[in-house]
Amino acid sequence: GATTLDLRPADRGGVAASARLGVKRTLAGGLYWRAAAYSGFRPPTLNELYRPFRVGNDVTEANAALKPEVLTGAEAGLGVARGRFSLDATLFANRVRDPVTNVTLGLGPATFPVAGFIPAGGTYYQRRNIGRIDAVGAELDAKAQWTAAIASRLSLDYTDARVDGQSAAPRLTGKRPAESPRWTVTAGADARLAPRLRLALDLRYESVRYDDDLNTRRLAPAVVLNARLEQEIAKTATAYIGVDNLTSSHVETARSADGTVSLDAPLTVRAGLRLRL
Repeated sequence: GATTLDLRPADRGGVAASARLGVKRTLAGGLYWRAAAYSGFRPPTLNELYRPFRVGNDVTEANAALKPEVLTGAEAGLGVARGRFSLDATLFANRVRDPVTNVTLGLGPATFPVAGFIPAGGTYYQRRNIGRIDAVGAELDAKAQWTAAIASRLSLDYTDARVDGQSAAPRLTGKRPAESPRWTVTAGADARLAPRLRLALDLRYESVRYDDDLNTRRLAPAVVLNARLEQEIAKTATAYIGVDNLTSSHVETARSADGTVSLDAPLTVRAGLRLRL
């Protein structure tokens, strides 16, 4: 019954701004170009500020001193829409200052402040603001309405994101942010099988990611196929059945220091009724 830890962080407050300025110009032949500059912020969550957690022998401490993440960025795009087809390409560059990251502070067996003893094979993390993350990349979106009943879509996203840990976390400089794939590809198709019956298929691919800040815990690439069948039973009601992860692929979401792998949900079936009033 003894109190072993009593933390009472002081009240804090602040002001952060977000803004976006964009321009778009339509050219001849269905062509258009656009550009935008923007800024934004994300305050730390209550979990990041106050709630530590443990997975196996990996312990992650909260940090009541976290500052908001601040994003600045710009993008430029070129697109075309002609008849049943459209294509849109975008280049972007973003910078996140003071990103919140789970920073590795030590490996077990060892005793650390607050967390206490971490056994062999365990890792001690704390949520911290590090210098910045710079990301540049490209996006491509294509849509096609092949017939009155069949449509398709394709999206490609390439992001080269790198950490500059600066003095806060110099070991992270040059590493990729955790859980950030370099490639993301999504493809989908919609088919109207009958006047009131619709089938939708969606395929998603993510390339290699890392679970940790030091890029030592590799998460395998993943492919997930989802399907959804909708039947309109009235003007205001639609019944549906959906199957997520149709092939029951093993999608790795986390990997602990002892090699334990966490997986996303396997094949999952959902059914429901949607009403429009």
